[in-house]
Amino acid sequence: MESDEQPIEESKRVAGAKVLVVDDEQAILQLLSRTLTDEGHEVETVDNAGDALERIKSKRYNLNLLDIKLPGMSGFELYKHLQEVAASLARRVVFVTGDVMEADTKDFLSKTKSRYITKPFDLEQLKNDINRILTQDA
Repeated sequence: MESDEQPIEESKRVAGAKVLVVDDEQAILQLLSRTLTDEGHEVETVDNAGDALERIKSKRYNLNLLDIKLPGMSGFELYKHLQEVAASLARRVVFVTGDVMEADTKDFLSKTKSRYITKPFDLEQLKNDINRILTQDA
């Protein structure tokens, strides 16, 4: 290394987190599962809010990635149920959205101070965002 080169500091990587991914699109479930597993996390996936709620009642996750638009029960409704189970669960939620955010979506995210990531994913940015969230919550 030349004397004027500085090592690039990378934020501390967190591995081994238990992550639940809730999305009704199989391709998204597979992409997030593979990406997060490759980062060293333990990932479970479900394609609807009802199954997610059952899992969350019996198991604790470090991070819950919830699609906003789900069949039957929306990600926002699931979030409200999580708050009833344990307020701490709400702090472990990151919403995933692929739509242009409507006013009510922006309003909900703002009021709840919820974190979110947008589709389509830039995988490197996604990894960095997830790592930053897990580091903040560690």
